[in-house]
Amino acid sequence: MLMIERNIKGKRYKQLVDILSKHCNRFAFVENRQMMEIEEDRLAYIDLFISDIAEHLIERKIQQEWETTKLREDTAYVYYFYLNNATKLFLKERSNSVFDCLNPELPEDLMFYHNEKCLFASCSHERYFMIDETIWEKFLLK
Repeated sequence: MLMIERNIKGKRYKQLVDILSKHCNRFAFVENRQMMEIEEDRLAYIDLFISDIAEHLIERKIQQEWETTKLREDTAYVYYFYLNNATKLFLKERSNSVFDCLNPELPEDLMFYHNEKCLFASCSHERYFMIDETIWEKFLLK
């Protein structure tokens, strides 16, 4: 995996989502519990936010670590979805760049998987992402 410290915005962001959706079958995002003022209210906000794609939700897990982060004491909710035309469109409509995924407007740390293998993982607040080399090369050639 390559570590990239630049934002991908606008049309190029949408192209990146398209390329990732050709190689991945799931995606996930994170809601960090330590960032929640009132957890119940935040979870209701996220439920509303994902209402258009709720039927594609695989699971919501409580985790201490994921590809770009390892929490010492706190936990986060990680939402896993099937990646298909509906969820791809959702991702392209809700965000305009890799680093747009920031609390409180959007969930954080977008990740794309092929089965269990992570091919893309962002850390928006740290302003970097990791990406599979082959996918990055295809993106650069597009």
